[in-house]
Amino acid sequence: MFRLTGQLPKEIYLACSGGVDSMVALHFLRHGCRDVIPLYFNHGTEFGDKCEAFLKSLDVDVICGKITKEKEKGRSQEDFWRECRYEFLDQFDDRPVITMHHLADQLETLIQGVAHGVHRQIPYQRGNYIRPFLQVKKEQIIDYAKRNNLKYLDDPSNKENKYTRNRIRNNIIPELLKVNPGLYKSMSKLIN
Repeated sequence: MFRLTGQLPKEIYLACSGGVDSMVALHFLRHGCRDVIPLYFNHGTEFGDKCEAFLKSLDVDVICGKITKEKEKGRSQEDFWRECRYEFLDQFDDRPVITMHHLADQLETLIQGVAHGVHRQIPYQRGNYIRPFLQVKKEQIIDYAKRNNLKYLDDPSNKENKYTRNRIRNNIIPELLKVNPGLYKSMSKLIN
């Protein structure tokens, strides 16, 4: 089972993408007797439409949002999508919003920050957002999905190295794991 950070309220929203992380969180939280309402933000891509259709096909009421403005010239696509997603999620403030950030996300954020000369870390709570899965390893998430025969979608863009986070995930972290196979254990000690 997962070692969660903090206490979870009974009524929550879940930022949901249709990927393995959020589908595991949805299953885990619902089976933990939580009243969970999934929130999905469609980034306006072909895969985004596929995810929205997938989530709507499940036995769960999902609330969906979509990009409604144009990206400014010269702005990174990742930053634009993040801003739009949080503008959508920020509308739901009558109960906490759970995000499925986990230990690998925390490591990626730390590396990205160090590369820019800042110490960055994903906090357990920021405003109405709670991240209880910060101590959970990606392998645990995948194992949970297999044991429970969960359906989910793999975003093909995660394999593309044109996004900074993907380059860190796909290239830098595998090299760091060669240097220190216990990297995630070390990382979990750094999380506040």
